[in-house]
Order: sequence, then structure tokens, then C-alpha cells
Amino acid sequence: MSLLVVLVLLWAIIHIANYLIHRQKAEALLPISRGSHSLARRRDNLWDSRTTQIILKNLHLRVQTSAWNAKHDVLTKTVSARAGSRLRTALTYFYNAGCLMGVLGTMLALGLLTWNCLQGIVPLLHTTLAPSASMPLLRRDLEVGDKTVVASGGVGIKPIIPGWTVPLNHLPVIFLAVFVSQIVHELGHAVSAALDAVPILSAGASFTVVIPAAFVSFSSSALEALRPFARSRIIAAGPFHNLVFWGLLTLVEFSGTGEVLTRTLYRDVSDIGRVIIGMDGDSALRGHLPVGSLITKLDDTPLASKDDMWTTYLTSPDNPSSGMGWCVSRATYTASPQGCCEPHVSSPFSCFAAVSSAEKGCLDAIAILTNEPAQRCSSDTNCDDASQCVRPHKSAQILRLTVYDRVVIWSGPPIEVYEQVEIGRFLPRFRLVPLWVYLLVRLFWSYLKMATLSLYLFNLLPLPHLDGSQFVGALLDIVLQTDTGFDGYDLEALEEASSSHTGTQRRRRTQWKEMLDKGIQIATTSVFVLSAALTMVNIR
Repeated sequence: MSLLVVLVLLWAIIHIANYLIHRQKAEALLPISRGSHSLARRRDNLWDSRTTQIILKNLHLRVQTSAWNAKHDVLTKTVSARAGSRLRTALTYFYNAGCLMGVLGTMLALGLLTWNCLQGIVPLLHTTLAPSASMPLLRRDLEVGDKTVVASGGVGIKPIIPGWTVPLNHLPVIFLAVFVSQIVHELGHAVSAALDAVPILSAGASFTVVIPAAFVSFSSSALEALRPFARSRIIAAGPFHNLVFWGLLTLVEFSGTGEVLTRTLYRDVSDIGRVIIGMDGDSALRGHLPVGSLITKLDDTPLASKDDMWTTYLTSPDNPSSGMGWCVSRATYTASPQGCCEPHVSSPFSCFAAVSSAEKGCLDAIAILTNEPAQRCSSDTNCDDASQCVRPHKSAQILRLTVYDRVVIWSGPPIEVYEQVEIGRFLPRFRLVPLWVYLLVRLFWSYLKMATLSLYLFNLLPLPHLDGSQFVGALLDIVLQTDTGFDGYDLEALEEASSSHTGTQRRRRTQWKEMLDKGIQIATTSVFVLSAALTMVNIR
């Protein structure tokens, strides 16, 4: 619902701004004089109504311009200046490799789509055949630092839905990451088209409902006149750019370059504990663990380690309460009620168990566990004669989080803390350096990697209006050798009687190509719709 409100406000602002702009233009009786400064001329060239159009219809905003067509023509002349030039040769090899990666990406994308569909069916079968064994996808995947772990038993591919599967405040960052990835994508189409002297008609950006997009438009007749391999190379260049971009981002991350830059402004505190860098908006810990808090221990387990003790401890099947106990008054513990230890009994107290016996009792967990001067014990011998060693019972599900010199008590499964809280290793070195800058850059980086890899795979699916459908069509042209506008004809052969037979074979191959192309798109669309529906059903 919150995402819907944001979208309604956003589109209301867009329509109001569009109305005010058109009203201002209508009221202007005389054209605005342009300055002679070169910068002003360049700015007018981009925003001049003769080259740039802004189209707004319902929930679709489109901005397209031909201002960059001349620059693409210059690029075309540069790479076509000499047929054997090094630049042209390098680009040709590069985008030929992109065509191969397009084939592999299409197969991988179809495989992932089928796998995700099957993964979506499993929880439904569990719900039908064994309701107690069903494990739907969690609303938020389990995230720790820069690592993401897919929830076990759920759908393999998690949709990014702000306000549902990810926090709503991630929406602007997601928009920016997707838009940057699409610019990289469209540059691939544009540069590859320059190799075959295919001019662009326009370039621009669009925003439909909630999806930002960049685009480059080509002449369909110019594309159809190319050989199938050249056409497939141009189509595959966009996804290939996304794959290469993802590889560069991964290389920078793997080389530690980003961490070196981070350490100039931020210090690694993993030798002390872990830093809270994010939390679910509806978490009960939100008011007690603000962003930037440094957690040093979980129960009695220190987090001062390079190893990921946070994940190990919170996801361990063993109850975290097993460990050191507290010395409490024997008389108070003996006289305490035991009702809170019974299942489904609501009580302000928590169930404790004696370390040296099976005796249980109900005590105030906050008064005991947050009392730092309290004497700790491993058995009754560590306490005086009037005291007894106790610790929280397994059923109490109590977790202590030590933040500097204070203790925060969590009552519930430890895995919920793991799901709701995101941690990191860095704190600002200087007071003037805010932590949110590091968090914002880190968040943008993670979404940028995810967006560019997703565009590589998603665009290669043979779905209508995607690169994949055109790419598969070009591959079928290559395999079936169907008729294209570039084909040459032997005039003498055309005069022979056999030419009619050749034409019939070509028409049959064209028909087979059209049938296969349409069949593949229908099958992929069906699996995609089913997979999306199953994913949404299994999200909670």
C-alpha cells in the first residue's frame, strides 16, 4: 500500500509539472531569444523542441531526442574509416564474442526461468500434501553485510518489490541503478550498430508505471537489410555490455579497490564487533538498536572476529541460551511460579532452568540479564549458599545483544534477528563523515551489480518486445538460412526451372522459422507468467 501511495504522488507531480510546462508555452506569444554563447547553443540543441520530444500519456512518460544522432554518425565514420583498422577489428572481435555470450545467456536465462518455476511449485505441493512442511519465501532474504543468502525452501529468484521484499526507501537507489544499467545496455546497441553503419533515429528515456528505461531506436529497414549474423550481433551487444559491466564491477570488488577507498574515510571495527547498518522498518529492535550501533556480543559469544560469527550464531540450530548462568536468590527462585514454562501461557516473566537440576521457575529476565554486576556462574558451586545458578530455558528463546556497555534483550527466535538486522564492519574515522554515505554507496553498488546482471539475463529471454525475441529470430535465420534483404541472387539460376524449387524451399524455411519463433515466444511467455505468479504466491 505504501508503494502505491508513493507512485500516485509521483505520477501526480509528473502530470502537474507537464501541465504547467505546456501552459507556460501556450502563454508565450513570442519565441524566447537564444544567446550566442556556445554552452547555451549546446543546451538548446538538446532541449530544442525540434530535436527533443516529451510525451506523457497516462502512466507512461517518454523523452526522445535526435540531438545525439550526429555523434553516432561520427562514431560510424571512425570505425568504418578503414576496413582493416585496429579499432574496427577489435570491436568486431569484441561484439562477435558478445553474440556467442548472447547464445549462452539465452540458454542460461531459459534454464533459470524453468528452474524458478519448478522451485515455485514445490512449496505449493508441500502446502497441499504436507501443510506443516511448507516453507514460503520470506519477505526479506537473509542479508549479512555484503552477503545474501536465499531463504531455504523458498523460490530461488527473489523479486525486488520496494515496500514488500525490500524497504521502500530503496526505491530511488533501485531506479538509479536500473537506469545506469540500461544506459550501459543501450550503448552496446549503439556502438555495435556503428560497425555496420546502421544509423540511429533517436535516443532517450522512458518511465512506465514504476519502471525506468533507456532506449536507442534504429531504422527497422536498415536492420532487416543486414545479414542475420550482423543483426544478431547488434541485438546481443546490449546484454553483452551488461555482462561485461557486471564483470568489471565484480573485478573491482574482488580486487579490494573499493575497500581501499572505503578505509580512507571509514575504519574496520571487526576486531571489536559488528555495526548495525540496516533494519526492517517493522522490527521491534528498531528503537533499541539505531543504525551505527556497535554490537560486541551475542549472549556470551564475542563478535570480535574476522569470521562471520553473527551468521553462525543466529542460524545455529542449537539454543543460544546454553552457556553461563546467573546467581539468583535460592528462596526467590524456589518460590517463583512455573506457569510461564507451560506452552501457550502468556506471562510477563520468562522461564528459567536451574543449571544443576531440572527445576524451573519464572523470573524477570530484564532485571537479571541486564544487571551487569550480577555474578555469573557455570554451576551452583560458583554461587554463595543462599543463591542458585540458573539460565533461560530453551522455551524462553531469549537473546542478549551487548551494545557497548548496555544489553538489549530479544525475546523470540534468534533467526528473526538475523532476518531483520543487517550488519557491516565499518564506522566513520572522522565525526564530519556520516555513516549514511557509506551505506548509500554500498547499497547502490549492490543494486547496480544486481540490475546489470539481471538485464543481461532478462533481456535475452525470448519474450515479446525484448532483445531475446529478436535475437532468437536472427539465430533462426542463420540456422534455417531464410530469406533476408541482403541475400544476393544468381540471374542465370533464376532463369532455370530449378529456381522455382529453390524458392519453394526458402518459403518453407521461412514458414518454419515463423512457426518456431512464435512457438518459442508463446512457451516462454507462459512459463514466465506462471513463474511470476508462483513467486508472488510464495512470498509472505
